[in-house]
Amino acid sequence: MSSQSPEDILDIILQENKGKFGLICLNCLIVRSRFKELENFVETDRIPIPQGEDLTKLDYLDHISIHFYKKYKDIAELQKLYPTCLAFIADMLFKDDKIKKYLSRFDFIAKHELIDVFADYCADLGIDVYDTSNIDETKYKIDLYLAKKKPLLRTEAVFVRTGPQMTEEEYKNTFYLLNEASKIATWTVFVTTPRGVYNIGLERLISDMEKLNVWLYVVDPIHQRVLGITKGKKSKDHDIEIRDDYIKKLPREPIRAQSRITKISNYEFNESDSYNPKKFVLYEILPKEEALEREKSLVRKTRYRDNFRTLIIIDKISGLPLINYAREDLKVDQELVSGFLSAMDSFVSEISGAEGMEEIKYKGFYIHAVYGQWIKLALFLSAPAEKGLKERLAYFLQDFEERYSEEINKFL
Repeated sequence: MSSQSPEDILDIILQENKGKFGLICLNCLIVRSRFKELENFVETDRIPIPQGEDLTKLDYLDHISIHFYKKYKDIAELQKLYPTCLAFIADMLFKDDKIKKYLSRFDFIAKHELIDVFADYCADLGIDVYDTSNIDETKYKIDLYLAKKKPLLRTEAVFVRTGPQMTEEEYKNTFYLLNEASKIATWTVFVTTPRGVYNIGLERLISDMEKLNVWLYVVDPIHQRVLGITKGKKSKDHDIEIRDDYIKKLPREPIRAQSRITKISNYEFNESDSYNPKKFVLYEILPKEEALEREKSLVRKTRYRDNFRTLIIIDKISGLPLINYAREDLKVDQELVSGFLSAMDSFVSEISGAEGMEEIKYKGFYIHAVYGQWIKLALFLSAPAEKGLKERLAYFLQDFEERYSEEINKFL
């Protein structure tokens, strides 16, 4: 063991999953962590770190990986518990609550955002996508219905679940619904995220989907890719009369019509690398250079840029603004605005008993507010906030308070 250099050990870890696709990239996880969290982690686990060196986050990952590799190789019980050293490294990282919370980056904040991505992907395949949320049907609670009419009618019942929805109870219920939906469509499809897979377990999920003959897709928001994991089979329970009766309940127009002119999805899909479950593993570590290149190549589409004006973070008790982030071409007097919001909060509370306002139109702005334990956020928009943007703001508030609790309390 002592003859192995750090470079040799890192190469051995990289070789474990060579030729396979990992759903959760540990490089991505570490890059999104804070230096303070990584410093606390290595201190708690007594991981030796070179002193006096200016380490990058990926340098920290190297030292963490080497430390746990040696531990894994020295303890036979660990080799029985974990199929690979990489699985052990990941599990140790996720035992730290502050690092584990970054699993949320491998997920979508709102379910309908995941639905939108998958719908775009389907449209590029020449498939019409129908929203089934308004269908009053207790037996077939699907999220989307797909139809391709030429040369013959082909239909698919789709279930979509984000990470937080993949609890043990919800997953068991979804398993039952997937089985029932085989009556109303030619195929059945299940769509989730890397975090959703983490909650249930990749091997278990693959086994269950193969038993049900379901197409399994994992949508990765970090690398903007759609991964086809299992290839479903035609339903043996498919009933044409039941299917036609269900189709009559669909909306007149699809939310996505098949794309004939141009590709609309921003997500990558590689069919040659899909539908072979043995190619996929839950975790991966990339060579440092490849990880950096991948991070640089990720281009995010600014969905709400045109609507955004200003975001103000305000002390909940004093009403004083703590942070203001505005578009460069439009400045807002944050003290005037925060004073207005405080006055509105008092007014709304007096007449309704509620904690405060949620949304109001003021001087040409649409102001959406959310309230946390210590702070409140005011988002100024040029148009009313969509549901997805409201969910993002609430998520941002919770994440901000958790991440900067110490800093926030210094102002109290």
